[in-house]
Amino acid sequence: MNGPSPHLSWAELACKDFERAPYPEKWRLSRAVGLAVAFERIRTAVNQPIIIGSAYRTPAWNAFNGGARHSQHMEGRALDLYPPTGWTIDRFYEVIREIAGRSESAIQGVGRYPTFVHIDTRPPRSDGTLTVWKGNRAWAEPKDGVIV
Repeated sequence: MNGPSPHLSWAELACKDFERAPYPEKWRLSRAVGLAVAFERIRTAVNQPIIIGSAYRTPAWNAFNGGARHSQHMEGRALDLYPPTGWTIDRFYEVIREIAGRSESAIQGVGRYPTFVHIDTRPPRSDGTLTVWKGNRAWAEPKDGVIV
């Protein structure tokens, strides 16, 4: 297999910088696995190919692109996903948000942007909630019956 799962390749997880820095070997059997499981659940739900805009980022590439100082992309735990053909960003976000809201989901962070949805598999919050944001506004939402 050329990646951590059937529909996610190491090339797609590589940094989009000029050197195409590969996804770090040290995380391939740990962080990449949870990210791949999350991606495959989304891929199954939409039943179409999904374009990955950004995955792993080196610190330099993250800074160059104005990424968050503690971005999960630099930790190998994040994907920016574009909606499949024929899907609106709203519909795509709703499907991802529903998957992320399940207690068994590895997705711990979801961000909605005008053209893509960010997911990440950061360590879980101590209160069991999901980190959600749109633009610069972030909040915590319950996962499957977790009371905030």
